[in-house]
Amino acid sequence: MTADGFDPPLFQPDRGLWIAPIRHHSPACAWAVRALIREVRPKTVLIEGPADLSPLIPDLCDAATRPPVAAVMLREGRAAYLPLCDHSPEYVAMSEALAMGAEVRFIDLPSDRLFTGEQVGPIPATDEHAFDSGDYIAGLCARTGCRDGFELWDHLFESRLGEGDWRALLTDVGRYCAGLRAATPAPDANNAAREADMSAHIAQALPKGRTVAVVGGFHAPALTDPQGPAPEVPPCQDAYLIGYGHAAMDALAGYGAGLPQPGYYDALWHAAEAANGPPDWPSLTADLIQTFLTEAATQGHPTALPSKVELLRVAHGLAGLRGRAAVLRHDLFDAAQTALTKGQVTAHDAWAQRLRRHWHGTALGRVKPGQQVLPLVADARARAAKTRLDLTQSLEKQKRLDIHRKDAHLQTSRFLHAMQLLDSGFARMTAGPDYATGLGADRLFEEWSYGWSPIVETRLIQLATQGAGDSVAAACLWTLTQAPKDTLPDQITLLGQGIRAGLGMRLHPFVTALGHSIESSCAFAEMAHALQRLYGLSHTRGPMRAPKGLDLPQLLARGYARLVYLADDLPTLPEGDVPGAVRALRLVADLLASDTEGSLDPALFLDAVARLARRDAPPQIKGAALALALRSGHVAPADLVAALRSEFHAAVFDVAERTGVMRGMLVTAPSVLWTQPEVLAEIDGFFASLPEAEFLSLLPQMRRILTALNPRETDRLADVLAQRHGARPDIHSAPLSEAEVTLALEAHLAVQAALRADGLEDQP
Repeated sequence: MTADGFDPPLFQPDRGLWIAPIRHHSPACAWAVRALIREVRPKTVLIEGPADLSPLIPDLCDAATRPPVAAVMLREGRAAYLPLCDHSPEYVAMSEALAMGAEVRFIDLPSDRLFTGEQVGPIPATDEHAFDSGDYIAGLCARTGCRDGFELWDHLFESRLGEGDWRALLTDVGRYCAGLRAATPAPDANNAAREADMSAHIAQALPKGRTVAVVGGFHAPALTDPQGPAPEVPPCQDAYLIGYGHAAMDALAGYGAGLPQPGYYDALWHAAEAANGPPDWPSLTADLIQTFLTEAATQGHPTALPSKVELLRVAHGLAGLRGRAAVLRHDLFDAAQTALTKGQVTAHDAWAQRLRRHWHGTALGRVKPGQQVLPLVADARARAAKTRLDLTQSLEKQKRLDIHRKDAHLQTSRFLHAMQLLDSGFARMTAGPDYATGLGADRLFEEWSYGWSPIVETRLIQLATQGAGDSVAAACLWTLTQAPKDTLPDQITLLGQGIRAGLGMRLHPFVTALGHSIESSCAFAEMAHALQRLYGLSHTRGPMRAPKGLDLPQLLARGYARLVYLADDLPTLPEGDVPGAVRALRLVADLLASDTEGSLDPALFLDAVARLARRDAPPQIKGAALALALRSGHVAPADLVAALRSEFHAAVFDVAERTGVMRGMLVTAPSVLWTQPEVLAEIDGFFASLPEAEFLSLLPQMRRILTALNPRETDRLADVLAQRHGARPDIHSAPLSEAEVTLALEAHLAVQAALRADGLEDQP
């Protein structure tokens, strides 16, 4: 490097070395790299990327592979991606080099060394955040009038797309990145290790002849004097090629390397390709605007011709004011907001959001058929094709299925349910029957949103490498066997998904295991929720019903018997489990009330509740059981009144602690308030006897307690109380919030206290 450190010797023809500093997915860099390789005709082309992935290069560049694609590496349950698109300099370099017979390989650290255990979720194989932040970028932005590193990059480099002087562009990129590197604070140990390996790979290639190294611009200054022994490269393991998508590559959507909105840069690249040089920028600008506005119109956002003309005029005007020979991405964004937005422009302007989504991109690539595609992925794609689901774009699509009358729709539904069971992220049902509870069982249609993405394919690859099997059905069965066995409702949900996925009698082992889990369950509330789901599952009719051979009614009976048995343990529940158990009692009571087919004998549960009502138990449990037993005729109203009175008059300082029986009663059987006058009288008398301060302190809790009532029950209680006190039920209705009512009551008490202190309380 020169003394100022900003002009690294990238091109060393005497030594046979050309270093091409790039920004990932930059069309301008890709164009320059291609021109460099065509002129130099190297013997070896080295690419920044995990060295162990070199065996994937021939398939990456195969004529049958259609970018965007990615190499996905599975490491400790996570996935790392090396994405490539048409305008990725690495992809262009590999394709050109292979076409002229040069050796091509990756030279970065092997993938198992690149990724630490600190990242969570899918992670990119490269990181270019330094291009978009820091004092160096801020200083250049201030001098050029650019708002961020993305606009700065476009202003300096993408505006030169298609120019023939590759030396000038790559030299400028090298200087830019050298300054970026010099302004970076502390050296990164991981970067040092990466650069040591890349340097050694370059040194080993030089004796073979002319060598071109295509690397991230940040690393280029460290590689101009390559040296070091040949690094050890492990075999390629747990790495696969998948079709990738522009949406996943979008830097603004979370991908940490490359330029944002790849749909925009893809349009630039293909315009330069068509022109075999710099794009016809004015025509390209008009095409970009027209394509966007046409799409917006199809989505219900048409634009009048004068607004279109104004958008084009403003875009060119802004580019001119900013000293650009071409209209660039930020110019178009600003012009769209100026010409199309009615009213004040905000950061979340609707037209800017639409344009951002448009350039987000929907392209979804594919890999060479039969190459590096696991059987599970192939089976999923084949089933999707058979059911006529569109996998050509990553854009989320809608599907309405008539599963009762059309067998083809039923098969599509079974596939979508299977992919949902695999937690693939491919599909979600947005409307239709609630199979878990049986609600909406009379609905004829299911409505789905679905979309293939790299995340879907990666999930399938993860399942396959974990031994899930070679087909979607096999993976579903494997998923069921691997599911946690500690939560009964979740197990029953999985069983339902398996039935809807069409697994049929292959679910018999899972049902057998589920029966054992039911017999060993010790949690009443969990058993109640499991019973509700199992009831809905066993009573599903139509094409999604369970096969008779699974004998779900027998499993339901076993679950019900276990629940009745566990009810006897409720008096000894830990305090924290009491509210859940009370809600579970209500759930079971409602389930039995809705069981018009008589699948469950209500006498078994009501007898257990009657036993519970006669035992010492936590107040909420006691109140819940007494209310249910009273409603069924197992106890007299006097029993509930006695329990309420006993707690109301208990020697407890906190008045809220004297409402447990009442709270339990209101959850399970609030109707006793208007069907049993003596019960209402006891509760009403308790509240009437409270000093105002205690009553006021109890109001927030009473508000929460009364939320257990549904709107009809609330209205019924209001009517009864109004009649009891000789008022109309709506007379006290007012548009006041809880906070306003509380404040007014506190003010009332304060005024009363002041009057009392002054001896004025009884004066008119």
